[in-house]
Amino acid sequence: MPRITRRKVIQLSGGTLAVAATLPYTSILAENEDSLGWDAFLKTCENLSGAQFEEDWIVNQDDYTKKVEALLVRLNLEDDKIAKFIENYNNYNTHFPEIRTIHRKTEFQVSLLEFESDEKIPLHDHPDMTGVVICTHGEIEVTHYDKLSDTSAKDLPLLKKERNLTMTPGMTATLTVSRGNIHELHAKHFTRMIDVFTPPYNRDRSSRARYYWIGEDTYDGRTDTFEAEVTRGPYRR
Repeated sequence: MPRITRRKVIQLSGGTLAVAATLPYTSILAENEDSLGWDAFLKTCENLSGAQFEEDWIVNQDDYTKKVEALLVRLNLEDDKIAKFIENYNNYNTHFPEIRTIHRKTEFQVSLLEFESDEKIPLHDHPDMTGVVICTHGEIEVTHYDKLSDTSAKDLPLLKKERNLTMTPGMTATLTVSRGNIHELHAKHFTRMIDVFTPPYNRDRSSRARYYWIGEDTYDGRTDTFEAEVTRGPYRR
């Protein structure tokens, strides 16, 4: 497996630099910014993650995810520990990506996601969690939805498409409890991503996580709005 360096990430992204002044996604933030080794990255994430215990956490989640974004694009992918994670990749699952938790604490978790060509994670949610992801290799389609407060005539959830991204190396995307929390990912080629979830999965959040299925037709003529069916496991349609 080739070793992906920060320099290669910048080259593969076309050298395009963007400031993270807008949501919901950015490209590499700054080429000349000091890189962070794995241990320094984790320490800084730990310091930031304390924000989830503050009274204004709900309204400040966009600000928090911007800060984690800024850390992810500074992460030194040549760090020996990260290189070891990458080298230990094995394709155990058929038609589903490998998802490895590479760091977990009570406050947050970091995972490495690796998709073979055409693998996908169907539409799913992350209960009461924020997430930030960076693509470090490959190309992947990501579609985010917001869950609306009203339901359909059948009392089923209504999902409104928030955005659709084609992520390539160096691009990041974020979600919060209320924005883009339901999403699906479909890799065009072999793709590697690193994500940070705050707070992490635990027994309660895992038990409340759901998958969704929507058809091609919008609900009652409403723009980008779909009636959804819900299940505990991925739909196979």
